[in-house]
Formats: sequence, structure tokens, C-alpha cells
Amino acid sequence: MVEEMTSRERFINALERKDVDRVPYGYLWFGAGHAVLERMGASLKDVYYSAEGIARAQILAREMYHHDNVMSPWGCLLVEAEALGTKVNIKENGYPTVAEYALKSAGEHENINPDNIKRSERVKTVAGSIEILKKEIGDEVFITGATLAPLMLASQVLGGSRLCIDMLKDSEAFHALLEKLTESCILFVDSMLEAGADGIFVENGESTGDLFSPQMAEEFMLPYTKKLYDHIRAKGGYVISHNCAALAFHDLEMKLEPHALNFAFGDVRLLGKKYGVECMKLHNHKNIGCSPRHCFKELKAFSDAGICLMGNIIPDAPLAGGRAEIEHEVKCCLEAAPEKGFILSTGCEVPLNTPLEKMEMLWEAIKARL
Repeated sequence: MVEEMTSRERFINALERKDVDRVPYGYLWFGAGHAVLERMGASLKDVYYSAEGIARAQILAREMYHHDNVMSPWGCLLVEAEALGTKVNIKENGYPTVAEYALKSAGEHENINPDNIKRSERVKTVAGSIEILKKEIGDEVFITGATLAPLMLASQVLGGSRLCIDMLKDSEAFHALLEKLTESCILFVDSMLEAGADGIFVENGESTGDLFSPQMAEEFMLPYTKKLYDHIRAKGGYVISHNCAALAFHDLEMKLEPHALNFAFGDVRLLGKKYGVECMKLHNHKNIGCSPRHCFKELKAFSDAGICLMGNIIPDAPLAGGRAEIEHEVKCCLEAAPEKGFILSTGCEVPLNTPLEKMEMLWEAIKARL
């Protein structure tokens, strides 16, 4: 395998649907992170509030796993919520969890001050880690910042149950909350782009039929997330929309016009109706994917529209599967992928406790087919 591009050039060319010397290999959050921390002699708690720790962990993860991008913040989806008043439990070797939500109802939206994003030490830590990454490997590697879509952030300041209640019973207050959260997301994005991030990975997994009707997603997700994506583009950043939900609203993802869609499933209902494929049944760690990779079939519209596809190795495959299953995942993804505008990655984060030897099997399987 002869490489003629840097990882950064390769990643950007894929996002822009240009020629690449090989398919880029994308890394999500802090996959298989425990092996990295073990080599560092540190715990998640040690590095959670450390810009240096986050940067070192990402640089080491890349050395160990060979991917073409790094990401900060990683794993924790509570950075923005913590800045806005949600209290978190910090764990020794697991991602933080919510201890207390910032709001009891959307009617308290006045208590959300987006400027707290600027004052947050945790936000400054994330920006500091990106500055370190930019200084040390920025010419070589694509640096990815990460944030939540406004609707996802609402669940972290309000809680999922209350979110659904207020969405239905107090929509005016809920819209007011989403406006403030959108402003908060934009301020967080600005801090990462100004620190040197090449693009932003946006968690948009609440745009799904598992939780809402298409009409609700169009009203409460689409306008706010579109404003965020448009802002990132206007600031010169690339947008990777992450939606690993089984019933993701792909038509709305297209309306958002990201540079790339990171996905785990295709259009599950349409695949079943049109092809007789039980995508959800096939995509689990017992079956380890579908050989024809039907999930790509109904995402062809993304490629036709100029949107890069990023996926969709089953995240549990390196943990639950052996060499044959891992090779099967890589083979099926690469054979089904579009010729241009594709980044090979998992559909969501590889579990933290995935052993190093399994990640090495994954890289060997990728190298064998590049």
C-alpha cells in the first residue's frame, strides 16, 4: 500500500468527492479507548479535564489504530450541557453521566445563557486540546471537533422524558429553548474552529422514527440543525452529520446538506419494502452485517447529491467478532461503497473496552483491501 497523500489531504478529498490515493479510515470519538489509556498509564478521569491529556490520547490512538482523523471532545456528549448548567458525574474509566439536568421544563429557557459556553472551563479545555493537535499534527491529520445538534442538546439539559412532554404541550417554550441551544452550539463550534479544527462532527441521532414523527423532526430538528450546519460551512469548516439511529430520517439529513453522513443503517423500512431485507435483523453483532450491504442501496441519493458517505462497519464487530467477521465487515463495506466520496469507518463508536489485538485485526483487514 503506497500512500501519496497525507491523512488530512485524503480525508478532505473524500469529503469533497475528489480522487484519493486510498479510502480514508475514519475514527469516532475515542473508540477502543481503554487500550490507549492503559498505554498512557492514565484513566478517563485523569484526562477528562486536561487539554494535554485529550490531545495525547488522540495522537496515541492514531499511532495505535492508524486512522486518518482525530477528534475532540471525545466520548462525552455533555460538554455543552455542563457549560449550560447540567451537573455531571465524572467516572474513573467510563464516560460522564448526568447527575442533574439544568432545567426542569422548557419554560425555564430563560435560565439558559449561551454566553456561558464562552466562560466554560470544559469548553476551553476542548479548544486547548485542538490547539495542541493543530500545532503537533495539524498538517498531517484531519482534526475533527464534535458537538450535538440542538435537539440532542435539549435532551442533555432537560432530559428525554421532559423533552417529549414539552415538545407536545409547550411547543412555544420549547422553540424558545431550541433557539438558545442553537446559539450555544454555534458558540461552541466557533471555539473549536478558531482553535484549528478542520470540521465538525455533529451528533444528530435524535432525528429518528424511534423517537419522533417525521413532522416533529421537521419542526423541532430541521431548522435549528440547518442553521448550525450552515454556520459551520460559512466559517469554512466541513460538516459530518452523525446519525446512527435505525430509523433515521435520511430525507431530512439530505435537507441539512452536510459534507458527509456518518451512518449505521440505510432506510430500514424502505429496504424491507423494496428488497425484502430485514436490515435491523442483519445488522447486529450476532449476524455481523449483510453481505450485499443493502444499507448503501437507498443512500445512493446522497452520493448523487454530492454528499460523502462515512460508514458503516458495525461498532461491535471488533469486540464481538473474530478475524473472519471483521474481514467480512470491511469487505462488504468497501464493495458496496461509492467510487468517490467515501470514508470507511464504524457506524458509531467502537466500545471502549475493545482489545488492541481486535483493532489490529481491523487495520490488517483494511490494509489488505486498499
